[in-house]
Formats: sequence, C-alpha cells, structure tokens
Amino acid sequence: MNAFRWLIVILLISLLCSTCYAAAKKNEMRVLWVERWDITSPEACAAIVKSAKEYGFNCLVVQVRGRGDAFYKSHYEPRAQDLAGQPADFDPLGTILSEAHQAGLKVYAWLNANYTWGSNTPPKSAEHIVNAHPWWLMRNKKNEVVMAGTPYYDGCFSCPSHRAYTQHLRDVFVDLVKNYDVDGVSFDFIRYPDSNFCYCDWCLARFKAEMNVEIKPEEKDALAKDADRLAYVKAYPKDWDNFRRQQITDEVYMIHDALKVVRPGIVVSASVFPQWSSAYSERLQDWRQWLRDGKLDLLFPMAYFKSTDTFAKNIKAAIDSSSGVPVCPNIGSYLIPADSTVEKIEKARELGAIGSGVYCWAITNGGKDCSYLKTVNEKAWSK
Repeated sequence: MNAFRWLIVILLISLLCSTCYAAAKKNEMRVLWVERWDITSPEACAAIVKSAKEYGFNCLVVQVRGRGDAFYKSHYEPRAQDLAGQPADFDPLGTILSEAHQAGLKVYAWLNANYTWGSNTPPKSAEHIVNAHPWWLMRNKKNEVVMAGTPYYDGCFSCPSHRAYTQHLRDVFVDLVKNYDVDGVSFDFIRYPDSNFCYCDWCLARFKAEMNVEIKPEEKDALAKDADRLAYVKAYPKDWDNFRRQQITDEVYMIHDALKVVRPGIVVSASVFPQWSSAYSERLQDWRQWLRDGKLDLLFPMAYFKSTDTFAKNIKAAIDSSSGVPVCPNIGSYLIPADSTVEKIEKARELGAIGSGVYCWAITNGGKDCSYLKTVNEKAWSK
C-alpha cells in the first residue's frame, strides 16, 4: 500500500511538473531581433510582422536608434539617412507597432545608447551629435576621436561623463516612450568601446576633481608638478576604472528612473556581454549591479556562441547572477545552422531562461527565404 501511495505521489509530481513546463513554454519570450536597415520601407515592415507571426514569434526587438539618429519621429534627433528615399511621413517604428500589436506581438524599441557614428564621412544633418556637439565624443589616450569602425572598434561613441549628453539621451528615451506605445525599451552599447576610452579633457577634469577630495595634500602637490595629462589616471588606475564604470551606471539609472515616471509598466532591458567579468573590466559595464539595484526588468545576454556548451555555460552564469531578474539569451543565429539555434533554445529552457531570441531577421535575406524561421518554429516553438 505504501509503495502504491508513493507511486501515485510520483505520478502526480511528474504530471504537475509537465503541466508547469508546458505553461512556461507557452508563455516564454520568442524574440526576433530586427536591425534598422531592414525597416526602411512600409513593405519591409509588413513582411517582418507577417513572418514573425507565421513562424511562432511573440516579440519583436526593433532597432530604432542606430547611430545617433531616428527610425521614428523624434523631437531630439535627426531622421535616419537610410530613410532618405521614403516619404517624410513614413514612420518605421509606428508602422511596425501598429501592425505587430494587431497581430498580437509585443514590440521593444532597441536603442544604441553611446554608439554615435561609424564612418569618417560625417552625418549630413547639422543636428546630429557629431556635428552639433563634437565635444561630447569619446577620445582615446592620444586625445583622438575614432570615427570609423575598425577590427578593434565599432566606431564613434559619445561620452557619458558629459551630463549634457546623458540628459540628451534621457530625453531621447523619454520622448520615444511618451509618443509610442512600445511594450519595452532595450539599451544596447550602454558601455565604452573598451578600456582605451574615454580620455577626453572633460573626463580627466572630473576625475581629477573627484580624486582631489580623496587624496592627501602631498599627493596632490606631487601630481600638480606632473605635466602629463594622464597623470591622475596613471597614479590611480583602479579609481579611474571605477570612475568610468560609474558614468555608465549613472546613465542607466537616470534613464530607467525617468522612464518609470512616464510609464511605470514599461519593460526596461539591456543587451550585455554575457561574461560579466569581461564586461566589467574591459567595457566598464557592471550589469550585475544594475540588476541588484532593480534598474533593469529584463536581461538580454548577447550569447553569440557557436558551441552550445559555451552558450550554456555563459547563460547559466548570467541567470545565477541575475538577482532574480528574467534572462532571455540572444542567440547568434546568423553564425549557426537552424538546428543549432533550436538546440540552444532547448538548453536555455532547461536553465530557466524566460525565453530566447533569434538574431536576427537578416538571416531571411529580407524575407525572401524564411526556411530558417520555419525550422525554428517547427522544432522549437511548435512541438
């Protein structure tokens, strides 16, 4: 009798677990990431929504601020040059929002935060940051602005130590959320290019002022005799890293708090490097602290790994460090076959992720070949 009772208990637990798993799977995030150059016509926007719905996705994360410009109607930044051939009233974000919500899909606005330009040819608009506020741009140790992308750098970034810039960026985010019924916003490039930035005069002056409050008079006197513009940086390298790290953190918190005032229910998320230690030391991006302090509602680790074992290791570490905040890994599908994406989706489920994202719509060649999405739907979403 006791053995029979235990068998019943085991069966009930198994049934309950199976039911919970099925419910969690049904409600999971199934994200399709969409880059800005794929939303440059009404027809392209319609095709994205139609295919996302057809192939089982329930959320679009759409890049609407790429390089200090807007793929929507912004009161603070110029219309993207990529839209030059379209009618002035064409609004990519507005178009996708309307069609996606009608189809039952959520839409997150994806904004590149500090990444500002990626070419030695300056923007055409006089209102663009590069032209209107060149002193906001990050500089390297040689006091140079790196405008174009290289094998080592993405291009030109704006410096968050300039409070005028962070206030501008806050206004950009708030303006979008006030005027568009997006379900969420997502930070990208909310970091430095790497630890070789930023060494602009404004950064150095602010760091010097902060350190002068902390150091002994004799240290201050010795540094006053040093003509090297990087004297304080070289004298206090750990403090310098912490100073820069704090600039990014302040940027996130300022924008998060402003958005929550405008719309308390908005989901604030961020794309981050999944290896926290690397993000922390090399990009000065302390996303663990942001999660601990409740300044993100959702984390998108950029898990662009071909190996599923490496993917799993990084996603487990991110979930373990998330302070209970939901984690939705962003899979680098453009690097791997569809079956490998499916394998990673299954692994993310096992690890307790809230869902998974396919990066990105470009794998369909502008919607001409959706076989990849079809495979993901059949093998990951539908079964």
